[in-house]
Amino acid sequence: MSYFLTRALRRLHSTSKRTGSTRSQRRRFMTATLAAGAAAVPGTMALASPAALPAFPGGRIRSEFVNYKDPMEHQRQSFRILRNMRENADVLFWYHFQMYAVQDGRRPEAVVRWEGIELSHHQKLGKGMYRIGGHNLSFPRDIKTGRWTDSAVNPITGETVAVPAITLTGDPGYLYTPDGVIPLDSPEAPPRIRHEQFLIEGDLMKIEQVRQPPASWPATFIETSANWSPLSLFQDDSILDLPTGTSGGYVFPWPEWMDMGDRPGHMFATWNGRKLQSVDQLPAEFFQKASTVHPELLEVDMTRFSKALPEPLAKRVAEAAA
Repeated sequence: MSYFLTRALRRLHSTSKRTGSTRSQRRRFMTATLAAGAAAVPGTMALASPAALPAFPGGRIRSEFVNYKDPMEHQRQSFRILRNMRENADVLFWYHFQMYAVQDGRRPEAVVRWEGIELSHHQKLGKGMYRIGGHNLSFPRDIKTGRWTDSAVNPITGETVAVPAITLTGDPGYLYTPDGVIPLDSPEAPPRIRHEQFLIEGDLMKIEQVRQPPASWPATFIETSANWSPLSLFQDDSILDLPTGTSGGYVFPWPEWMDMGDRPGHMFATWNGRKLQSVDQLPAEFFQKASTVHPELLEVDMTRFSKALPEPLAKRVAEAAA
């Protein structure tokens, strides 16, 4: 935010308190101030005038919640955005994210950014029953320059810490059902309910999702995301694999590499990314690094799918097919 825009916003806040200016006056002032502030920053595009903004029917953007009462239909529509409707398929998300250190009594501070992928595979086992397994691979980038790095400054301790690549390969996978998710290593656990909400926003169909961890995970963990596809494509039911964008955030305990000991606090991260069709679409720089450091993680380990499901889950699949 530019110095001039910051001052203008502060002045607007204090002036409105003194004069009781109307909403329309504030709105006109904000529009002019934002445009002026953007123009004052070299290389920044000035904001378009209201007349140049996209037109919406009735002058207002469409916004409405969509609810599928049938759990099977909810799952199907969720799969279309978050995965795809093929019976045996890989799903690849590529993303950037930033991590922040959060300690009570001081402002959160950025630590390191990352570029990575989530690559998984699903197999349809029956009506509404999918076996899913995969992994994540992320490489650290300098928070200021964006260049690849293997270290960062812990802003709380002031120490330079080694930052390893993130390779999340230990997930045993899970059974994805219309009633929820069941981890393969806890086959008798009740399905973990997905908190999902569909909504139409202008020309987008979105699904907002809250991921709550299994009971065995640390208490300080929650993840939330918004994922979207073009509404016009979503409405074409013949499309099996929709293009999808994603963004979100999550809270989690100190990673070991932060070397925080027993200090109270946690990490917070935000991400944005998109679904790709295959690793052949990954950016050249990331693909080269992954191919050099972890080439095995550019494909899903399919040996896990050759193992039989735990008996309780096999029984659940059989019952669903009956």
